[in-house]
Amino acid sequence: MKTRSKLMGGLPLLLIVLLSTLGVAYSAWRDTVVIEGTVEMGSLTLAFDYVEPPSCAEYHWDPEHTHKIPGEYGGKDVGSCSAAYEEEVEDPHTGKKGFKRLEINITNAYPQYIVHTTFKLHNIGTIPLCITGYNITGEKRDATGVKIYDLLWYDPNGDYIGSLYEDVNGNGVVDDGDIEVINLEITDEVGWRYQIDPCRTHKAEIDLEFKQEAEECHTYIITVEVVAVQWNKA
Repeated sequence: MKTRSKLMGGLPLLLIVLLSTLGVAYSAWRDTVVIEGTVEMGSLTLAFDYVEPPSCAEYHWDPEHTHKIPGEYGGKDVGSCSAAYEEEVEDPHTGKKGFKRLEINITNAYPQYIVHTTFKLHNIGTIPLCITGYNITGEKRDATGVKIYDLLWYDPNGDYIGSLYEDVNGNGVVDDGDIEVINLEITDEVGWRYQIDPCRTHKAEIDLEFKQEAEECHTYIITVEVVAVQWNKA
């Protein structure tokens, strides 16, 4: 009987130990770990350079049509050209500034009149990027500044050697009846999909050669915007 009493007397202690163990296990099942942190995303901003403006110069072909000569043919002063950056932009992380697009203005152009424009691109963001292309648009205006036609960029091979057409029928597509007025080529000495790291700059050039159909006493305005993507998405 004493033995049984001792056993019965030990049961409460055993139950307490078991419940304590189960309680620890239960609390372990319900425990959570919270990790707190802050993630700041980078910024992708390619702009035309804020400091160095674009340059614009006139050229003509030599008599054998083998190389270009600075200035207009025969020392004439008929046409004129200018280039400027438009619409200021600012990167939200770096606070650096640049411009969204390049605008080239040509007045009194004539056949074989050549305009050479040099511009600088600047990665003002925090992420390396690659240039994947250019958006090119334009207008033809009369002597009073009234728009006559939109200019449509046609580059069938995607190599940025193409032409600008006057959109005669106004449908926004190069087709029969549209007039080819300018040969346009963008040159880049390192090729397309060139990577520009943050804070770095890169120069490129545009050549515009007017065809026989170009009219004097008119102004041609060409607008250029750059397309870029994150460096590992190119």
